[in-house]
Amino acid sequence: MTTLKGLSNWWSKTTGETETGRDLQFHFDDVILNMTIIELVPDKKVVWQCTEKDGEWKDTIITFELEEAYEQVFVNFSHRQWSEQNKFCSHCSTKWAVFLLSLKDYLEKGKGQPFPDDVHINHINF
Repeated sequence: MTTLKGLSNWWSKTTGETETGRDLQFHFDDVILNMTIIELVPDKKVVWQCTEKDGEWKDTIITFELEEAYEQVFVNFSHRQWSEQNKFCSHCSTKWAVFLLSLKDYLEKGKGQPFPDDVHINHINF
């Protein structure tokens, strides 16, 4: 959840980092998502804020919280502060499910399905 190598194994194969170590880039073909790490609690929680100047993800907050229970580690995920609920937001919810399953495969089997090798879903015009 906190290293580029790890993230590139389940979310996007193409990642980048700025010199501050707090800003991340994720590439999805011609779309580049910029994130700033706004909270990091090692082995517990990481929170990103999308720092896009415009677009649907602008200022949204993505949180991964790890919780140990029942001899397992649960990933509690949220993507909040959307400017509005729309078709693109719904599409992203489904894609997050795809990528969280990719994370599960990476952790349990050593190989995820990061973009561009992810499970594709139908794309609609947003």
